[in-house]
Amino acid sequence: MFACEPEWGDWFGEPATAAAPLGGGPAYALEGAILSSGSAVAWLSSGLGILGAPADSEALARSGRADADVWFVPALLGMGTPEWDFGARGALLGLTRGTSRAQVVRAVLEGVAQRGADLLEAAELDSGLPVPTLRVDGGMSANELFLQALADATGRPVEVAPVLEATTLGAGFLAGMAVGTWTDESDVADASRPRQVVVPAMADDTRAARRARWMEARHRAEATIPDLSGISF
Repeated sequence: MFACEPEWGDWFGEPATAAAPLGGGPAYALEGAILSSGSAVAWLSSGLGILGAPADSEALARSGRADADVWFVPALLGMGTPEWDFGARGALLGLTRGTSRAQVVRAVLEGVAQRGADLLEAAELDSGLPVPTLRVDGGMSANELFLQALADATGRPVEVAPVLEATTLGAGFLAGMAVGTWTDESDVADASRPRQVVVPAMADDTRAARRARWMEARHRAEATIPDLSGISF
């Protein structure tokens, strides 16, 4: 978070957004977007019918091989950070006659994790600051396979919020600071501990090779509808 609006020499897809003003002055944060993450898992259920419910994704994904080299690009609504390509479309690559439902579901979870790595790289480039640890919440934070995939794709520990929807917790902390329950951000940090920390379990050379494969897949999904890809804001 920044005390004044940041200015970039280059722009890597994470614009500044207003954040909660602490200490009396304006504050800004970087905001990245995937556009399709949890909704991609929901699509497996409501769209394709290969899951009974999104919550079934982890168990089914674990039942198949982890080395199938099947890749899913979650661009069902276009791609946000860093490309902001509204003409990109979802892609499922590497299919063979032996590809199973489990491998498709795993590819979706891992594809969302790779998009998370894209956002991390953009945040570090745009801010010029290292991001040593990730913090996650939301429905997908209940999926252990996804959390491990995210840690492996980014090479960073992943701290899981103590509640599923941490946005509401953050609003509560801000209210508490306003009335004096907590004095400042460090006081709040002491009051909120991660429910779980997931550490990377993938070798660096394997991570690099998989990121290269991901970039190939992501490129194939870009500019599927050129007229929409030309839209910028």
